[in-house]
Amino acid sequence: MNNSNPNSLDLTKTWLFIDFDNTLMATEQHALPSLIGRFNSLYGDKIKHPLTLEEFKQHFHGQAREILCENLSRHFNIDVDYTALYDNREARIMQYMRELPNGITMAPFVIDVLTALKNQGVHLALVSNNPIQRALCAMRFAENKQGAKLAALFETNYFEAGPIQKPKPDVYLQAMSQVNAIPENSFAIEDSVTGATSAIEANLRTFGFTGFAEDKNMTSYQLLKKGCVATFESWENFAELLLFKP
Repeated sequence: MNNSNPNSLDLTKTWLFIDFDNTLMATEQHALPSLIGRFNSLYGDKIKHPLTLEEFKQHFHGQAREILCENLSRHFNIDVDYTALYDNREARIMQYMRELPNGITMAPFVIDVLTALKNQGVHLALVSNNPIQRALCAMRFAENKQGAKLAALFETNYFEAGPIQKPKPDVYLQAMSQVNAIPENSFAIEDSVTGATSAIEANLRTFGFTGFAEDKNMTSYQLLKKGCVATFESWENFAELLLFKP
């Protein structure tokens, strides 16, 4: 299928699979410091230097749960216990979200763009490494008070990776199987190399979102190098990319 012609893309048969954290809402700035702090409190006496936010973003961006613990173990040459590091984590994060005075930032234009695409027949699914309740909690406390609208766009199409995390493709393959989507009519949006690797290995044409990245140029370069078909900084520009990118 040649998608260089927008008329060749049948939107009513198109599935768009979207990551959540730092793709739809800026959650990582709230979630990562607490995880890093807990890691350092548990393993500070076993490592040569404390884990920093910069180091985490350099080596572990987009990783979570079991795979993150495995990679932290290799990086620091210690045994990182998943059950200890993640003990009661979701409850603590959700409580933190509730107490934020200004709420959590949603990507500008995302509701307008996704609503327009959905009205044209595009099917939407959310695919995350993290538990779905975290995404729903973040939407509940959205700074713009539009979380319910964002949540409704995905209907019941919410998928979390569970123990087989991105960068492995399993969560995307499971999502496509459950909604009867095929790669030829499917796309993904991710903000990290970890997530993009998962989607690309599932044979999805993948776009990279850089709107919440600290270094947008570097993030764009890394995502394009991994194999994303294009990157975009603002959701305002995404619909055009979807229609015209091969």
